[in-house]
Amino acid sequence: MTENNQDNLTKFEEDESISMADLLGNDFQQPLRNGQIVDASIVAETDEGFMADLGMKSEGIIPKNEFEGMEIPKELKNGATVKVFVKNSGRSVVQLSYREILEKEAWDRLEESFKKKEKVKGTVIKAVKGGLMVNVGVNAFLHISQLDTVFVKETDKYIGKNYEFLITEFNRYDKKITLSRRKILEDEKAAKKAQMLETLSEGQIVNGTVKKIIASAAFVDLGGIDGYLHIGELAWYKVKKVEDILHVGQLVKVQIAKIDKENEKIALSMKQLAVNPWDSAGEKYVAGMSIKGTVTSIMPYGAFVELEKGVEGLLPVGEYAWNDAEHLFKKEVKTGNEIEVKIINCDKENKKIALSVKQMTPNPWEEAARHYAPGRKVKGIVKNITPFGAFVELTKGVEGLIHISEFSWFKNIKHPDEVVKKGQEVEAVVLSVNTQNEKIALSVKHLTEDPYKKYKAGMTVKGKVIRVSDFGFFVEIEPNIEVLIKKNELSYENKAQELPKEGEEIEAKIIKADLKERKLEASIRKLEQVQEKELIKQFSNNDEKPTLGDILQEE
Repeated sequence: MTENNQDNLTKFEEDESISMADLLGNDFQQPLRNGQIVDASIVAETDEGFMADLGMKSEGIIPKNEFEGMEIPKELKNGATVKVFVKNSGRSVVQLSYREILEKEAWDRLEESFKKKEKVKGTVIKAVKGGLMVNVGVNAFLHISQLDTVFVKETDKYIGKNYEFLITEFNRYDKKITLSRRKILEDEKAAKKAQMLETLSEGQIVNGTVKKIIASAAFVDLGGIDGYLHIGELAWYKVKKVEDILHVGQLVKVQIAKIDKENEKIALSMKQLAVNPWDSAGEKYVAGMSIKGTVTSIMPYGAFVELEKGVEGLLPVGEYAWNDAEHLFKKEVKTGNEIEVKIINCDKENKKIALSVKQMTPNPWEEAARHYAPGRKVKGIVKNITPFGAFVELTKGVEGLIHISEFSWFKNIKHPDEVVKKGQEVEAVVLSVNTQNEKIALSVKHLTEDPYKKYKAGMTVKGKVIRVSDFGFFVEIEPNIEVLIKKNELSYENKAQELPKEGEEIEAKIIKADLKERKLEASIRKLEQVQEKELIKQFSNNDEKPTLGDILQEE
C-alpha cells in the first residue's frame, strides 16, 4: 500500500500539467490580490452598492459612491456578471471597482482614437479655470479657445451637452487628455464651404442670415459660407448706417455679385434685386421742370438734393442766387431742409442731375444788359471795397465794379478807399456788361472825356519844361499832361544838343500819341521842318522868286 502511494506521488510530481488546484480539487482557494481583475456575479443591490459573488467563497461590494459625477452603469443589476477590479482584498467584504474597469477600457479606446485621429464623444461636465471638464469615458480638459470657432464668454449653455471632440494631447501615464471641438467645427465648415462654392454662381439669388454687422458692411451666412454685403449694395439710395436696413439674425434675399473661388470670397448685393430709379430718371426729370427735394449733404462746391430714394441732383453754390450766391448759400442751405429746385440737365447714363434755384426767378442780368448800356451814366451805392476796386450796387441783385484804374485819368490810385467809402453814393459810366459772367464794368474817369484823346500826331503844342533827364526832357502842355522830347529831336541849330532848363517854354510837334499807354512824344526838329516848308511855300507864291540869301536874311 505504501509502495503504491509512493509510486503515485512520483507520477504526480513528474506531470507538470497538473496544478496544485487540480490535486486539491474545487475546495482549494487562491487568495485575491489587489489590482487583480476577476469576474463577479451581482447578487444584491443595497444603498451602499452592489453585492457580488466572486465564486471563491468570498463576497465583494461595488460601492455606488465611485460613480459620483456620472450615471450608474445600467449593466450593474442583479444576476449580471461583470469584470471588476480588486481594490482591497484584505477585508471580510472585498472592495471592488467597476469604474476602474470602465476607465481602463476607456483609456484603451481613447489611446486608439488618438493614434488614428478619430473623433470621440463626450459630455461637458463643468467649467474649470481656463476651460471645461469633459467626460469622454475619463475626465479630459477642453480649453475655452477650443470650445467653438468664436470666442465664448459664457459657458453655461454648453454644460451637460454632448459633443464630438478630437484628442489633441494624450498622456496615459500622467492621466492627462486635452480635447478640441473647434478643430472639428473648422474642418466641417471648410468642407461645407468648399461644397457651397461649387454650387454657387454669379447672378444667382440666394437666401441668407445676417451673421455680423460692421461699419461699412454686413456678413451674411449663406449656409456654410459667408458673403460680404457692402453698405453701398444695400439700396439704390445712400444708406448712412448698415443698422438702418439690417440686424443680426435677419433673413435676407441677396444676389451673388462676384465669386472669388481661389480666395473663397463672395460679394453680395441687395439693391440689384430692386428697381433702379435711374432707369426711368431720363423720362421723369425733364430739363425746365421744378421739383421739391431734401438736402442730404453739403460740400464746398454745392449741395446734393435727394429728389427720390436713390436719385440725387447737385445744386452748385453759384446756382443758388443771381447775386451774392456764396453768402446766401452758406446762410440758408442746411442739411435736411426741403428745397424747391429747377432741373437744368439730367444725364441718365452718368447718373447726374444739374439743379438750380436762381433760374426759377427772372435773370436780373438780362434786364441789366438792356438797361445798362455801355456809355450810360448811372448812380449806385458802394457795397464793398477791395484792393482792386469798388463794387457798386446799381439795383437789387446787380452790382458793377469800378476798377482801381478807372477812378482817374491822371492820378496813380493805390487803394480805392482813397477815393470812395463804403455806403457812399457814386456816379459812374457803364463801360461794358457781361451777362454770362454777370459782370458790369464801371468807370468814374469816363464821366469826363479822355484828355489824351484830343492829342494826335502832327499837332503843335506849347508848354513849360518840368523835368530834364539824360535822354531828353518833359514838357507839360496842360495840367497833368506832358510830352517827351528826346535829345535827337532837338533843334537843328542846337548843334551841341544842349537841353533846356526847367521852366523854359518850348514849342514842338507831336510825333507819337499812344492813348493806351498814356504817352505823348514831340519833336522840335519836326516842327522846324514844317515851318521851313511853309516858309518856302510862302515865298514860292511871289512872282519874283527869292534867292536863298533873301530867305535867310528874312529869317
